[in-house]
Amino acid sequence: MLSDSPRFNASRRYCWVLLGSGAAFSLLGLMLRSVALAPPGNLATPQGTWLSNITVPRALGYLGAALCTVGAAFLSSALMAFARRRHLAVELEARPDHGAPDAMAGAGNPGRLHWRAALSWCNRRLQSWIRSPELIARWPPPLVAMLLGALGLWTVVAMWRASPDPAFDPMTLKLIGAGLVVAAFPLLALERYYATVSAELLPEAPQLERLLRLPVAVCLALALELILRSIGIAWGLRLEWLAALLVGVVALELVLRCAVVLFLPIAPIELRISLADSSFAGAVLRLHPPSLRSINIAVRRQLGIDLSRSWALGFIQKAALPVLVGIGLLAWGLTGVTALRLDQRGIYERFGAPAEVFGPGLHFHLPWPLGAIRPTELGVVHLLPIEFLLPGGSVAGRSSSVGADAGQRLTPAEALAPKSANRLWTDDHPFEGSYLIASEERGQQSFQLVNIDMAVMYRVGLSDASARAAAYRVADIDALIQALSGQLLVRYFTHNTLLDLLGQSRESFSREFQTALQAQLDQFATGVEAISVSVEAIHPPPGAASAYHDVQAAEIIATTRISVRRGEATRSLKAAQRLAGADRNEAAAAAAERVAEAQSQATLFSADRAAHAQDGFAFLFERWLDDLVKGLADSRVVLIDHRLGPQSIPALDLRVLDSVTSSYIPPAASAIAPPQPGAGPSTPATAAQPPVVDQLEVDER
Repeated sequence: MLSDSPRFNASRRYCWVLLGSGAAFSLLGLMLRSVALAPPGNLATPQGTWLSNITVPRALGYLGAALCTVGAAFLSSALMAFARRRHLAVELEARPDHGAPDAMAGAGNPGRLHWRAALSWCNRRLQSWIRSPELIARWPPPLVAMLLGALGLWTVVAMWRASPDPAFDPMTLKLIGAGLVVAAFPLLALERYYATVSAELLPEAPQLERLLRLPVAVCLALALELILRSIGIAWGLRLEWLAALLVGVVALELVLRCAVVLFLPIAPIELRISLADSSFAGAVLRLHPPSLRSINIAVRRQLGIDLSRSWALGFIQKAALPVLVGIGLLAWGLTGVTALRLDQRGIYERFGAPAEVFGPGLHFHLPWPLGAIRPTELGVVHLLPIEFLLPGGSVAGRSSSVGADAGQRLTPAEALAPKSANRLWTDDHPFEGSYLIASEERGQQSFQLVNIDMAVMYRVGLSDASARAAAYRVADIDALIQALSGQLLVRYFTHNTLLDLLGQSRESFSREFQTALQAQLDQFATGVEAISVSVEAIHPPPGAASAYHDVQAAEIIATTRISVRRGEATRSLKAAQRLAGADRNEAAAAAAERVAEAQSQATLFSADRAAHAQDGFAFLFERWLDDLVKGLADSRVVLIDHRLGPQSIPALDLRVLDSVTSSYIPPAASAIAPPQPGAGPSTPATAAQPPVVDQLEVDER
């Protein structure tokens, strides 16, 4: 009879407790997983809520995975307890003397009647929904455990692949670690409680006790890891890896156990228990080592083999010590064998003193600690971006194109350019450093800001002396180059102005900087060679970029206008010179013509004087005739001769009556008197008074 079994009678007591505990663990685990995996400020919560501003270490995601795994065990056990309770109720309903124990429970205590009545009503409703108790006990428990176990395993994998934690304040890490230690106490108390619960009352109590060790161990490991990180101990991160490994193995075992139920026969309800268990947690997470006797008993019970009577195990027990000693000696001797890669060389230290430098290959030497090889690089070229500290204390330069990691995902040719390729002056580049640079403003000494993005390519020298110097004289090559580069940049910018720097060729600046950096490295005897210096950008700060562009544009416009005005002035000058030359040439030609004309007139005048001196009358008469020809050239002339006879009619008498002599004189004689002998050459003939025509006679005889 099921009513005689303690586990079925006690199912009423543990059903709702297990269900509430499993739901609480699952919800808390999901919340920790969401908070740990979501980046700061981008949580999937409404803006302005308190959860959207939480920033916790990513390691708390492993605790969330452990809580999800424990929640799987509690929910599976709760479903099994509910199935037992349902089976018991079905058996009691089948009896003739069946009563209503659930409805009458608490009747003697009126103060608790209201909530017991509510629970009873919920129970009846749930029983009305699920008629078959076997349906509850068969598939839901392993299915729920498998889902939550897979969620815990997925959380571990996601946390393992997640990016590293941002920089946290040491006090914050200590407070979170103290909170984890405090949270481990209720989990430990719950684990001790289920350790005292009898398996007759709750068959899943040993399973819950074993699985509860997992969140306790994870809390303690993560608390110790956070405390070690807060004091600057880097190897404390291995405790986080150990916690992740424990949670992952337990979650994987839980999933595999629940998956095996598909291939195994189902036990009867009287013997059936939850499959949410972990042998790994029971064997590893315990305060005392496992007993060989208990192992022998477990093997005899499961397989029927008595290990205490095995001859092979006895031989192994006797030969274990010599074999272990031999293996230890062989392992110690193998520490004297070292294989160096092609890009490595090693400094052999014999009894703590450097003896020689080994090249790539296999080398035999004294075992540790008598001899050791300190490996160093051989021809490996490093690209070091000159990084700068941001106001928050974090290191910039990771987004720079020259500082991108080799393992960074490459951008396809057709895709959008990454943000690290942005070189616009107007955008802010946090990976660039800002320096003060000398300048002159209004005749006074001032300063300006300049941003620079650069990287240094270096390698350890190829000689043995360089290898020893790099291994023993330099603790951190990157930090040394960072410091020296910062000093050289400050020194360089104090001797140059912004315009000189922007106008200078990057190649010349890189060569000068490389030479100065190599001199500093040689001065400290570091054994490091600066191969080249890559300068990605040198420009003013983004805030001054617009003003600098305006200044450059104004300067370009002013230079253009000056050039245009100079061209116009040159054009005007050449035009004026051309016009002045034409006027000068015309004046010279006119002067030459006038001089030539005056010379010709003077020659003619001299000839006239000579002619007049030789024969004045003939000369004057000839001139008189020439003038007469010229005067009558364009005139219509009618000749009247006094010798005309009466028969020559009609005739026009144009003779002029002289009032003195009362005789007619020819008109030509009255108009122009003939030249008299003895007159000067330049004195024209004296003209007579204009004739007076008294009458015009027409002879018509």
